[in-house]
Order: sequence, then structure tokens, then C-alpha cells
Amino acid sequence: MDFYKIRFPAGYTINDIHNDNIDLHVILPDGDVYFATFFTLLNIKSLMEKDHITYFWATDMVIVADLRKETIKSAVQQFVVDECIATVLTKIGNIQSVYGSDMSYAEIETGI
Repeated sequence: MDFYKIRFPAGYTINDIHNDNIDLHVILPDGDVYFATFFTLLNIKSLMEKDHITYFWATDMVIVADLRKETIKSAVQQFVVDECIATVLTKIGNIQSVYGSDMSYAEIETGI
């Protein structure tokens, strides 16, 4: 049994696994759907330099070493194991409200 599923709303399109960011959904078997944006440190630095800013923040931000699918999966798995997913990510609804009333957990295709 899956303990969670990961989907990329805009698809998994990473130009540089060390300098990029990506939005994702984490779906739990109870139907809850959570949102986060995963950033790399180099991406944050690049964004700050490009925009000439002295600080950077984003809601639902998770910083990872790289954006390989394995790294993303490992981070999400740790959130689930540590039972901190609701603290780290934001609940955006349930499967029916996010993906449609006819969708079930079993029908959700994972991006990883």
C-alpha cells in the first residue's frame, strides 16, 4: 500500500537539477492533498541575484540538495514518517476538490 503519492501539476520539467524549483502535490490515502514548491539553494541564490534582492521567501518552500525525483521522494517520505507533512506543506483540499469529483486515491497516477 502506498503511504502517499506525488504529482507535479505542471509536469516534471527540470532544466538543471541543481538550479531550479518545482511545484508538487502530495496526496495521502485519506484523500488530503498538500502543496509545496521545492527549491535548490543554487536556485534561490540565482533568483536573488537576478532580481537584485537581499532576501528570499516563499510560502510552502522546501529546500533540497537537488531536484532528482529520488531526492524529492526521499524528502516527502521523511515528512510522512516524521508526521510533519501538515506543518511543512499546505493542505489545498481533498482529491475530489483538487482533481474532480470522480477521482479516487487508487486512480491518482504518481509523478514519481
